[in-house]
Amino acid sequence: MKGLRLLIALVCFSIAGAAFYFQGDGVPKISLSDAVLQPMGAGHALTLKIDNPGWSERLIEVSTDDTGPAMLTSGAPVLGLPAESSPSLAMDGVHAMIMGLGDVEDGRLVPVRLMFERGGEIITRARVDTTAMMDHSTAFNVPPGEPAPKLSITVTPHGSGWNVLAEVQDFTFSKSAVDGPHQPGIGHAHLYLNGLKLQRMYGPEARIGALPPGTYEVRVTVNTNDHRAYSVNGTPVTAAAEITVD
Repeated sequence: MKGLRLLIALVCFSIAGAAFYFQGDGVPKISLSDAVLQPMGAGHALTLKIDNPGWSERLIEVSTDDTGPAMLTSGAPVLGLPAESSPSLAMDGVHAMIMGLGDVEDGRLVPVRLMFERGGEIITRARVDTTAMMDHSTAFNVPPGEPAPKLSITVTPHGSGWNVLAEVQDFTFSKSAVDGPHQPGIGHAHLYLNGLKLQRMYGPEARIGALPPGTYEVRVTVNTNDHRAYSVNGTPVTAAAEITVD
């Protein structure tokens, strides 16, 4: 009898866990975090982190109660998200521009809605931050006498996704140095998909999970420890490849 009660308890725990982790038709839950609204021009730039533990997704709309739909800076109305990924709306990649909030005070929490094709609507609260943020869009132009990194990438199918190989010259990946001061020829890389920031790369290899049908640009940039994009003679050190999903 004790064994039967234990089995029933385990089954109930498993069901409860599944209900917590899955939503609707069994799609693993997407979660949002670190949502920030930064004043920019006549509007506010929305940045946040997206944790997609399930299969491929599409972000189809960003909106607020006060302003309606926002505009994605990619120019595309929809963003593809790889399976099992943690991309970000970021200042150095695609982010959302929200117009019409006006002069909202620093620290205010603004409800923001993200609509996903399979995961449905998810609501988070974005904190208004009027202070200066780390600007990943700033370039570091390599001065004379410092190593001038070179970069090429190869993207190959692997299983339901793709492997990305970044081959570098005069550059060393270093995870331990990230967020520290600039060191010549040392840093990490950023991986983007149609401009959406997927992740940092602390080594030459990365993986992109399964994607919705479409054509995508995979782009890698090399960055200094303090996240500035390397540039040589005014030209960004970046490489791209195109993939198509049927």
